[in-house]
Amino acid sequence: MTKPSLRKYWIILTSLCTVGTTIALACAGDWGPEYGTSNFTPEVFVDSAYSPFFYSSQFYYGIGHDEAHITRWKYDNIGDWGDWLGKGVTSVEELDYLLDTADTATIDNAIDWLSGRRSTLPATLSAYHLFTNRNNKKVAAFFHYLHLAKKCETFSLTPILQPWERDSTKPQPHFDATTLNRQLQEGLNTAADAFLQQRYWFQLLRSQFFNGTPPETIRLFDAYSPRFPHNRIWYRSLAYTAGAYYKQKQYSKANYYYSRVFDSCADLRTVAHYSFHPQEEADWRGTLALCRNAGEKATLWQMLGVFYSDPQRAIARIYELDPRSDKLYLLLSRAINASEQRFGKAAGELDDYMPPSPPDSANKSLLTLVTRIATAGNTSQPWAWQLAAGYLNTLESRYAAATDWYKKAGTTVPHERLPQAQLRLLKMLNTLDAAHTIDHTLEQKLLPDIQWLDSSHNDNGIRTNSAYEWLKKTMAAKYLLTGDRIRSECFVSTSAFYKDNHNVEALKTFLSKPNKTPYEQLCTHLSSIQRGDLFEYQAVISCLDDHIDEALAAIKEADSAKATVLPGNPFNARIVDCHDCDHQAAQKIKYSKLAFLQKLKELKDKIAAGSDVYTNAVLMGNARYNITHFGNARVFYECKVLGSDHSTPFTIDSAFRAPLTSMSTALKYYTLALSAATTDEQRAKCQYLLARCQRNEWYNTIFAKYDYEFNNGPEFLAWDGFKALKQYPNTNYYKEVLKECGYFCTYTQKNQ
Repeated sequence: MTKPSLRKYWIILTSLCTVGTTIALACAGDWGPEYGTSNFTPEVFVDSAYSPFFYSSQFYYGIGHDEAHITRWKYDNIGDWGDWLGKGVTSVEELDYLLDTADTATIDNAIDWLSGRRSTLPATLSAYHLFTNRNNKKVAAFFHYLHLAKKCETFSLTPILQPWERDSTKPQPHFDATTLNRQLQEGLNTAADAFLQQRYWFQLLRSQFFNGTPPETIRLFDAYSPRFPHNRIWYRSLAYTAGAYYKQKQYSKANYYYSRVFDSCADLRTVAHYSFHPQEEADWRGTLALCRNAGEKATLWQMLGVFYSDPQRAIARIYELDPRSDKLYLLLSRAINASEQRFGKAAGELDDYMPPSPPDSANKSLLTLVTRIATAGNTSQPWAWQLAAGYLNTLESRYAAATDWYKKAGTTVPHERLPQAQLRLLKMLNTLDAAHTIDHTLEQKLLPDIQWLDSSHNDNGIRTNSAYEWLKKTMAAKYLLTGDRIRSECFVSTSAFYKDNHNVEALKTFLSKPNKTPYEQLCTHLSSIQRGDLFEYQAVISCLDDHIDEALAAIKEADSAKATVLPGNPFNARIVDCHDCDHQAAQKIKYSKLAFLQKLKELKDKIAAGSDVYTNAVLMGNARYNITHFGNARVFYECKVLGSDHSTPFTIDSAFRAPLTSMSTALKYYTLALSAATTDEQRAKCQYLLARCQRNEWYNTIFAKYDYEFNNGPEFLAWDGFKALKQYPNTNYYKEVLKECGYFCTYTQKNQ
């Protein structure tokens, strides 16, 4: 799987820092599936505003990386300005264009029109409702502000570029903000209301951050922040101030300010988290000392637990501060999701692309911590801790303890769909994992849960895909232990099962059984192989074994498969294999699988009757060649049991590779044709067709010794067919082969 490159924010409010020796950084990986193996759904009990920080192999859950710095405030700005300008003055479309698309020249032209210095508006603005009243002071003030804000965007909203898109030879241009800052300060001093004043303040503070000095940025915040409400603009300003402290290496103050942004402005949480960098333990203690209350300390511990992937320490500290804190649940979900990556896997079997699960010692300490909190029962959502305690016990194979916790949770879990579904899923996993074998009692107990899981595992709001796959594999394995290969096959299909036709017939009988019990109906439904698939498989195998009558009888029972059309004429043979050529060639007759077998029956009967044995045997040989992996009609064998789209023989399941690549039947009929040939032209053709089969048999037996790579072994061997073909140099067929077949041409040059 390709790893996407790690993309950074140009909007970040600090530079990246080195990691202190006291606090070890252990961030999650940056590729692979979103949350790996998971049965514990954070969406059930964690505030959705924290979703970017759910456990994930990506940098941020659901978004990968936060690249929304240009568009983040788009609709908030439109809404704020629309409310301020007043109802009916403008529209969303007009504000969208002016705020996000219009350039400074367009804004300046509007200002000139509003001030009377221009008699007409630009064509792009002439129909705007905003310009209905030339004397609207708010509209004039809006454009005066927008003129300056557009200038600020040139240095504050830099597009994200990949490394290869950047020109490192070009020095970064210096922006002289002297005039701009003076104009912003004038706007701040003279604006008619707090709405405009706050926005001028924000732009001035931002300009100082990028173009001025950290002390001036901090002074602006301290001087004006008490005037304004703690809204999005206020927290954006606070974030820039945190960045200014960071530039001064005042890490404790910077991280404290970032934590306040993180706690109170959900839109800036990823930015605050990305910029949050405790350096040393001393810095961390200094940050904690700045907190005004336990809630602010809890936020800091929450951020630390997320940033350094150390949720256990953070959970313990937050719990000490406030057992009912809602900041516990994000950390709980991350701890459980990390721990459960070992679910259903043997040692050393974890996916390479997921962060590793914690070591056993960490898992045991997490169980101890969660058990202590769940036992106390003094959190805001005791049921979440009870579910977590139960699940961790299941992961530790402590099934009785898990059962006890699920019983307790059954009395506290809210009567809502998602929490109830989460409880049901975890109880089912514990019941099945605890069972040493499967009997009728267990089947009946699990029946409604399996039906529920099967019917909704892709659309029930909780994470069930891992559980669904694990359940099927576990049920299949337990059935094998009891010797019930049929039910095992229904849950998980294995190629080896079909090597024995007794198994095929037994499964066919089971699937065809009338008056099935509800559990048998479930098994039939779960089976990926149905009755028609079995008949199709038997038809293919019988055909490959040259049992045409049996193949015909079987294919007639495969309703959906018998009409499948072969893309090329299977009775033709080119000198050089070219499947695409055969598929694109005009065909007078299109053969379905059924029609193909009927034609084989006709040819075989003619051969048995001694009718034109040469011609009919060649046609039979061509057909038998083409329905193997090497031919133009491999679609004939493609089915649910045997698989499809095999790019090489080595992608065919090993259980089926031999019959699907064997040339034995084609060799049989080409040899028969040779014995019936009456001319050198016919003999030359037969020898070449035999050589093609000998080449493929060589691929099947010898070629694997050279690591499946052509350039590691000989280009070809002097197959018997080539040697025999040299006897007929005067035939037209010989000359055509010499012209088209590079192998034969090389052979003749080496053996002149």
